[in-house]
Amino acid sequence: MEIGVTSRETALNGLFAQGEHLVMPPYQRSYSWGVKEALELLGDFIEATDHGTPHFIGAIVVVREKPDAPLEIVDGQQRLTTLTILLSVLRDLEKDPKEQDALHALIGDEARPRFDEDSRWRLTLNHVDGPYFRETVQQRGATILADHDPGESDSQKRMSENTIAFVKALGELEPPQRRKLAETIIKGCAMVRVTVADRDAGYKVFRVLNTRGKEPNSHDIIKTDLFERAKFGVKEADAYSRAWSEYEARLGGTAFDDLLRQIRFLYDRGSKGDLISGFQKAVLSKIDARTFLDSLLPRYVQAYEEISTGEIDYGKKSAEVARYLNRLRSLDHYVWRAAALKYLVEQRGSADDAARFFSNLERLAFTVMLVVHNRDQRNKRYRKVIDAIGSNKSLFAKRGPFAVTKDDGRKVRERLRGRFATFGQRRALALRLNAALEGGRDLAPESDATVEHVLPRNPSDDSPWLRVWPNPQVRRELCDTIGNFVLLAHAVNQKADRMGYQDKKAVYFAAESKPLFALTRDLEGQELWTADVVRTRTNHLADILADDWGLP
Repeated sequence: MEIGVTSRETALNGLFAQGEHLVMPPYQRSYSWGVKEALELLGDFIEATDHGTPHFIGAIVVVREKPDAPLEIVDGQQRLTTLTILLSVLRDLEKDPKEQDALHALIGDEARPRFDEDSRWRLTLNHVDGPYFRETVQQRGATILADHDPGESDSQKRMSENTIAFVKALGELEPPQRRKLAETIIKGCAMVRVTVADRDAGYKVFRVLNTRGKEPNSHDIIKTDLFERAKFGVKEADAYSRAWSEYEARLGGTAFDDLLRQIRFLYDRGSKGDLISGFQKAVLSKIDARTFLDSLLPRYVQAYEEISTGEIDYGKKSAEVARYLNRLRSLDHYVWRAAALKYLVEQRGSADDAARFFSNLERLAFTVMLVVHNRDQRNKRYRKVIDAIGSNKSLFAKRGPFAVTKDDGRKVRERLRGRFATFGQRRALALRLNAALEGGRDLAPESDATVEHVLPRNPSDDSPWLRVWPNPQVRRELCDTIGNFVLLAHAVNQKADRMGYQDKKAVYFAAESKPLFALTRDLEGQELWTADVVRTRTNHLADILADDWGLP
């Protein structure tokens, strides 16, 4: 029986192959991915590149009614639009003409006749966003224009914001790193291409995929297992299902999965295997299903909300505890969440004890981020904290799980004087320094504060920076140290970009750029920006931060 649906595995260079033309049908929603989703996709590809593995992005469903007709995209618009933006930025940052041409071949086909403008592009959006997308993303050189057009519609603004975010993130990589990443995206972006024979079937597939047919999240499968173990009747199942849906609405599906992952970590010392099988084995084999649903889960949901937002009630100590939580939330790892959840659910503690706990957890978490690189060793450090929760005597003992040794202190101080190549670590440290400096304050991770490199990471060939910093090895050594960081509002950062030092200072301290962040304020009296200045400032800031943590 012919059902008119075929599927096959492919990579991105198979979908965006020469001669292919994909278009958005009228029933598709506008582009909706924000910077968070775009950078998560980029992070997935960077991780795949580091491990030499492909990255699977799921099913891409297309309709082809005639052999020579364009492919109408039924499901996959957000991913394919974002991938096109990513390829376009990589192309525009590439200096080698051959590499640039290879990347552009996945975006457009310059050999096609100009009278058929749409078909020259691999991807054509709707009539509203298509021309904007072509002009600001797909055309060669469009993504790195300084005056990037933000567009008129919400979808165009999101495209612009994601383009700027990609330019910023990819511009911080060295050219060989970008080429290796591009190869992963082109050849290692794995997907299943599902082709549907007619538009009516396309509508049906679209409705199924976007309503009833979504693949269940991990928490959906765990929910089913819990309900079966509890042996609920129809009315009970309905009531508990409503409560479960409320939890999902409060946290969001991805965060709900993460909460269950943290609970699993509390019960499973090995933490091996996928979330579902691990949760079943480690948690559901030890806790009665009704007890978990009635007593534990509501408290865990509340605690997860508190540590995810920094909004927590500890009376007069609320603001202090929130400060520590916001510092933790800025980190690029999340294992600390399990310890925080257990403390809030099982001990809670007085306001003074809570402030003491989260202060110690913040110091430990930064120490772990800076000097403990092995995942198993990180887990062991947090496991000691988790095991001690419930006994203040053990938790806060002189040689307890929060103790920082002289060796830890030495390593942290040394590490603070080194380079920080990852965006997450740079921002976490810059925000933390801003709080430690005189006159500074804590900033939530969601703040508009962005990290600016005073000495640009990639100055242009005719840049005045090269006269002051002629040695490329010294530039690489000092550019990513904390002494070269300031904090700026996003718009100010975009304006300063690769200017010379005096021009940057004029932007930093312009009336419209105020109020100033503490991490930026000390540059006002600094006339030159040299290697000696950056080294001295790095040592000074490292000592301030280490002393603020009370490191030995």
